[in-house]
Order: sequence, then C-alpha cells, then structure tokens
Amino acid sequence: MSALDEVRAMMIFARVVEEGGFSAAARKMGLSRAAISHQIRQLEAKLGVPLLRRSTRTFSLTDAGTRYYDSCRTITLEAEAARKRVEELRDEPVGKISLSCSVHMGNLRIVPILSRFRQTYPGVALDVRLTDEVVDLIGQGIDIAIRSGPLRSSELKSIRLYETRRVIVASQQYVAAFGIPDQPEDLTDHNWVMYSRVPETLRLAQGDQERKIPVSGSVQVDSATARLQFLRDGHGMAVVPFSDVVDDIANGDLMRVLPDWNLPDLSVYAVYSGDVMRSSKVKTLLDFLRAQLADIDESRH
Repeated sequence: MSALDEVRAMMIFARVVEEGGFSAAARKMGLSRAAISHQIRQLEAKLGVPLLRRSTRTFSLTDAGTRYYDSCRTITLEAEAARKRVEELRDEPVGKISLSCSVHMGNLRIVPILSRFRQTYPGVALDVRLTDEVVDLIGQGIDIAIRSGPLRSSELKSIRLYETRRVIVASQQYVAAFGIPDQPEDLTDHNWVMYSRVPETLRLAQGDQERKIPVSGSVQVDSATARLQFLRDGHGMAVVPFSDVVDDIANGDLMRVLPDWNLPDLSVYAVYSGDVMRSSKVKTLLDFLRAQLADIDESRH
C-alpha cells in the first residue's frame, strides 16, 4: 500500500466511523460496499492491528481504532480545508456546499431556489439535507443551516433571509362546525393543531393592548407540513406563517381569525460558522437566497 493509498484508506475509515457503517459510507462516497471493506482490510494489514470488531450487522472500534480515528479525522478535515482554500481563489463559484433545512421549508421554498442556483452556477455541487432536527453544523461539516427564529445563543453567525407575519387561521370546514372567535379570550375554547415549535400560550397585540392566551388541541405535530395538512382538513385552528397560507386564504379554503390582533413576526435565518463566509461560493449562495426570497420578506416592503 503506497502512502497515497494509505491516506485514501484513512479517509475511508473516518467516513465509515462517522456514518456508522460500511453501506452508509459507501453511499456517501459513491463506492461499493466491497470496495470500502477491502480498503479497511488493507489498512489493518498495513498497520498490523485490527481497527474494527465486526459482527453481522454492525461494528465497534477497537482501542487502536479509536485512537487511529482521531488522526484519520484530522487528515480528512485538513484535506477538505485545503480544497476549500483553493476554491476560494477562483472568480466563478465552484465546489460543494452542504445545506440543512427543515423538510417543510426546504420543499416549499429552499429547494426550488437551490435548483435555480445550480442552473445559474453549474460549477457548484449541492449536498442538501432536509431534516426537522437541529443539526450540529460544525460536527457534521455543514456549511449553512436555514432556521426560523428566535435563534439559540451560540458561536455561530447568522443573516436574516426574510421575515413574515404569523397569523391564526382555520379552515372553512372548522368554522362551519365550531364558529369563529370574537375576541382573544375565545381562543381558549377552540381546538388547535399544536406545533412543537410554537408556544402553548399565544401573545397577541393590538395597539397598546396585549393578551396572553393559553391554547390546546387534540392534534400535536413536530412537522410544519403535517400541521398544514391537519389545519386544511378541519382538525383545529393553527398559528402559521402568513407566507405559507397566502394562497389558501386568497382562494377561500382558509380564513384569518382575529385579523386585527397581531402575533410576533417570524424571521428566517441562514446560520453558519464564521470561517465559512470566507468562501465566495457560500457568499454567492446567501446573496442568491436573499434576492430570491425578497418578494415574501415583509420587512422590505
């Protein structure tokens, strides 16, 4: 095994550990599972010690494997950093950008914009991860995460992509069955589609008046897509971003509830580590996202 082959095998070993298996690493690297296994066996033969304890469906690291992984991960990170430094010297954005976003917002807004971005900048490769979990950007090597505020305090940087009103809405089906509130206090008597990221006590304002109204419901979800489906099907009222339901309201399928009372606005951010902004491709993508989202950004109108 040459020195170059050994370095490649070290990077493969690091990926196997990080992905939790041979098959997952193979899919991520575009290799066959057999090729991954062969590289690990050659590496163990070269070192003269086993790195993994294998079983039918899983593996665990030996003591030597645990110690060796740290060096392999360092080499992988250094190689990635070197590639990014070279890419930053080019005028035209090139290279890979990894981006994380919630499933609902990704499908509704971000993925269509990323598709147009790739058509404009074909030299940029995209690794798009749609998940409703809050991911560890640095630990998972993700360049940008799209998150709605307020943001947790951290060392990460952020820019606001757009801002939209949050509104209370109900389907015509629900209103026909249960009526519509006349004042904020009536909201307590209604059924709600509860979303895990929205507080159970709503803060409503009208001029210098403010009300705090506790609400509850028989449906609770952790997905904005699921919330919208239950809302449209008449299972209860819900608090949603106005930009998500503007068409439903316009065509009469959904209606505003207490439109004269305001909820806190929702801001959507791009979150990233400080060193990422040295990359021209990332800055280009962030500028592209802001420009594409300008039409729904109520803070600019």
